[in-house]
Amino acid sequence: MHAARPARSVARRTLAAAAFAAACATACARTDLGAPCHLQDANGAELQPQPGREYLYLASSECESFACLASPGSSGGYCSQPCSGAGASCPAGLSCAQLNVNQDYLDTMKQRLPAEQYHQLFGQLGGTFYCVRR
Repeated sequence: MHAARPARSVARRTLAAAAFAAACATACARTDLGAPCHLQDANGAELQPQPGREYLYLASSECESFACLASPGSSGGYCSQPCSGAGASCPAGLSCAQLNVNQDYLDTMKQRLPAEQYHQLFGQLGGTFYCVRR
């Protein structure tokens, strides 16, 4: 015959198991950073990155953060996310680096495009630091 366990002991074990499961789920959360994605131009056509250039597509539905990036040395677009600045950490083996954003290009596009389309394409550009492959 087995001795009865106190209800408090069982409740503690159940609570501890639930806390452990929640911690594992948070620590093991999947991310799409580094996953392949497709770059698109202003007309929605797929863009093929040119060697040595950086591309940032901020409306990508393929990426959780909506940021698809192609950096020099990458074979195509990959999901990225903004980061806080030089030396900041990035998951998935990526590093935080400042992109070479051409402000003249942004100014020109702001003049050429209707405000709604400009905001749709560039409105999410809150900074120039993103998680990149180097």
